[in-house]
Amino acid sequence: MQFICPTIGEDHEKDFLVCGSIDNFRIIVFSSLDEYEKGIKHLKIADYNPTEVSAELFVELSKNDDAFDGIILNIHNENKVIDKNDIIEGLFI
Repeated sequence: MQFICPTIGEDHEKDFLVCGSIDNFRIIVFSSLDEYEKGIKHLKIADYNPTEVSAELFVELSKNDDAFDGIILNIHNENKVIDKNDIIEGLFI
């Protein structure tokens, strides 16, 4: 499964849009490019670009990054919080 994430930067130096703190954060994700466009408008942010990201990245982050706490899917309408344990168990795909 693929997601669209707002990112800033280029190549391997991209940063995700997150909520939380450096010690406990969730990544903002969208289910499609259409939802991304609606979400960016809702959040009133600029300078971010859509980046396609696979579900496997979130699985790896869940297993290897103690600060990563999960994702927030379609923050503008669904606002579905999916925590890292559900990601590890594959319950979000």
